[in-house]
Amino acid sequence: MNQYLDDKIIVENLKKGDVLSFDNIFKKYNKKVYYFALSYLKNKEEAQDVVQEVFMNLWRCRDQINGYYVFSKYLFKITYNTTCKRFRKLASDKKQLEEVVRNNILEDDSTNLEIEYNSLLETANGLIEKMPSCQKNIYLLSVNEKLTAEQIAQRLNVSKKTVENYLSKVKTSLKKSFSDGRILSVLFFYLFFL
Repeated sequence: MNQYLDDKIIVENLKKGDVLSFDNIFKKYNKKVYYFALSYLKNKEEAQDVVQEVFMNLWRCRDQINGYYVFSKYLFKITYNTTCKRFRKLASDKKQLEEVVRNNILEDDSTNLEIEYNSLLETANGLIEKMPSCQKNIYLLSVNEKLTAEQIAQRLNVSKKTVENYLSKVKTSLKKSFSDGRILSVLFFYLFFL
């Protein structure tokens, strides 16, 4: 069973109030949420607070989760908004707030956030399309089907080390294509969270 179907079953149970499903989701995603928040906030304690808030919100609003939406994207949206909210709180000092606005880190309109995210995703997808077919196939198996390097190696009849090298090259290439720290944060999520 692939990760999407696993998540779908776990989320359906979570919506019914199943604590074990919540625990499974927490174990699966808490580190990803933490590292995403840390990439913005640059503070371990603040990132840990974001993790706590994200999962508290997830539990509180569990009945509102759309079963047809890819869960990791739903969780990313909660994580992104919670991180931005935390960033605003930290930027209460006028000088910090001016710097945040000047660096265009905060967005007040969630529609703009989604447009920006989709635009960055489109750019990343364009870069992926330009990759050599071997790298692209391995990367897409990793991202779309959530296969491990070992599973990809077995499917394509190549060594695990070859798969790991290609994945490393792809991630390095994509990261080099973006220079903005904010873009890198979204790209980080795209590469490791989905």
